[in-house]
Amino acid sequence: MKVALVSPLPPYRGGIAQFGKMLFSALEKENCSVTGINYSHLYPGFLFPGKTQYEKGYSSSEGILHSYKPFSWKKTRQIIASLKPDLIISQWWHPFFAPCLTAVNPGGIKSVAICHNIKPHESFPFAKAFSQHFFSQQDMLVVHSEQAEKEALLTGKRSIRLFHPIYDQYLSTGLSRTEARKKLGLKPEEKALLFFGLVREYKGLDILIEACDLLPEEYRIIAAGENYTDRNFESPRLLWENSFIPESDVGTWFNAADIVVLPYRRASQSGIAQIALAFRKPMVVTDKGGLAETIDPGRTGTAAKQATPESLAEAILKCSALTGKEITSERIASKASEFSWATYTKKLLEAIS
Repeated sequence: MKVALVSPLPPYRGGIAQFGKMLFSALEKENCSVTGINYSHLYPGFLFPGKTQYEKGYSSSEGILHSYKPFSWKKTRQIIASLKPDLIISQWWHPFFAPCLTAVNPGGIKSVAICHNIKPHESFPFAKAFSQHFFSQQDMLVVHSEQAEKEALLTGKRSIRLFHPIYDQYLSTGLSRTEARKKLGLKPEEKALLFFGLVREYKGLDILIEACDLLPEEYRIIAAGENYTDRNFESPRLLWENSFIPESDVGTWFNAADIVVLPYRRASQSGIAQIALAFRKPMVVTDKGGLAETIDPGRTGTAAKQATPESLAEAILKCSALTGKEITSERIASKASEFSWATYTKKLLEAIS
């Protein structure tokens, strides 16, 4: 099968680009001939509050699709048409990209959208109209959580619920646990609660900080991710690397952690949970979107019933009973096996066929 994959790809950084890279490789392993259609320009400045959109050492992309300059759309559409693909797969996560993704599709080719969100996490003008315009062009929507599946039904399009595959590409990165904890200044008796990824309002770092104040003194927060809000987050129990974490250092933070915490106010799913599974880390999540689907409560993690400091602190204390045990690691490994790229790609191609 010939596949055109329209997606951010390296040197763009972040979860969507990582997903694109992993999907590209997984499709090739299923004997697909894959052509990646990368972006030359991704986010305009008003949508990107960070310092750079690229991996360390890069300042541009050699992609062909400019997300907000229509002169590139016709050229990209012509290139896709010339490939004569059997399938176009587009990654979808924000309605801003609806015009360009719609314009580059030549039509008459089976088209599938992998939807990391059906609705954006944060408000955007004309989001519903833009999204529906793009969805109308697709033969199938792929979603990764029960909540997103329900939202997809409202689009009137055929959809399939799969899962967010595991992110195991970071396992050989960073420092060992002993070296990582030493670098971060953690004492042997301290329990490290990891908040990882870009800091946005809906991700609830402030909730975790308030929850930590309710916990015994040995609990510490280690946070790694660039601040995309206009807020300051401070606490004597918080160690925060306020910058994007390069791929080579991801392992340092997960190896140092005892528990990975996702205190999100709202969510559909999260790639951070899939990294935690790969590192065999117990998780505390809020019961939002598909986050609770990534744990087996009381066995591999716990879910806070509400996105409040009190509920989160209670869930963290319960999860602490799971840490440092071989049986917990074995259970998480079993859970992680449910989210393989091979299974994901096979089910995706079967659904398309």
